Amino acid sequence: GLEESLSAVAAALAEHGPFDGLLGFSQGAALAAMVCALRARGDPRFPVAFAVLVAAFASRAPAHGHFYREPIALPSLHVVGDTDAVIAAPLSRELAQCFVEPVVLTHPGGHFIPAAAAQKKAYLEFLERFCPRQGQ
Repeated sequence: GLEESLSAVAAALAEHGPFDGLLGFSQGAALAAMVCALRARGDPRFPVAFAVLVAAFASRAPAHGHFYREPIALPSLHVVGDTDAVIAAPLSRELAQCFVEPVVLTHPGGHFIPAAAAQKKAYLEFLERFCPRQGQ
């Protein structure tokens, strides 16, 4: 179902966009990472400038190995839970290493999107690279 999933993402971007970036969580972050790889290679179906990947991982399917062979040159923020029992932190860190200059944000929690003050600050700092605050 990968091609159907990629087609659904491309259709959503075309129909509801434009979007500056992608936010993916868990399995959605794994798919978003594949979208990032395609975007970095110039695929016009995915016009995004960055990705925020929470509890992400690289697919272990042999047919998906091509997504990770070349460094993914798209700005990315990888949010990693140190005690994530669903997607272990090393899996998220391994995916981050597939990106060029990834920003990695770790938190002490598990399989969720952290929203404490420290994480919010890190999200804003990352996002300001793409939409700087103007006098705020």
